[in-house]
Amino acid sequence: MTQYFVDDAGAYLGGFDGAEPPEGALEVPSAPDDARQVWDGSQWGPVVLTPADFPSLSPRQIRLALNDIGITSADVATKLAGNEAGTIEWNYATYFKRTHPLIAALTPAFALTEAQVDSLWLYAAEIK
Repeated sequence: MTQYFVDDAGAYLGGFDGAEPPEGALEVPSAPDDARQVWDGSQWGPVVLTPADFPSLSPRQIRLALNDIGITSADVATKLAGNEAGTIEWNYATYFKRTHPLIAALTPAFALTEAQVDSLWLYAAEIK
């Protein structure tokens, strides 16, 4: 019978059937639906995405999503004034990753929180 284990921080270690789990492993009743979930002592928590987990966006997707929250291309151009490299990236990149330095620079420029950018990113990813 397979037994499931987590470490002391709740990170999933795997299912073991006849093999010894790592020393200090704690048994839990089931495997998570997603290995990124963390055991909180009574249940599996939600999947917590890191910026590296987010999909790449096309320039079109990101511009349409920004437009939907009232940030226009002209607004971005104003924030990038004097930043030649940023302007080139914004105008000519074929895709953007959530971890792109330009995204990190524009986030506070528009007084957005990381959580707001995450939500906007996931919204933009749905634009086809």
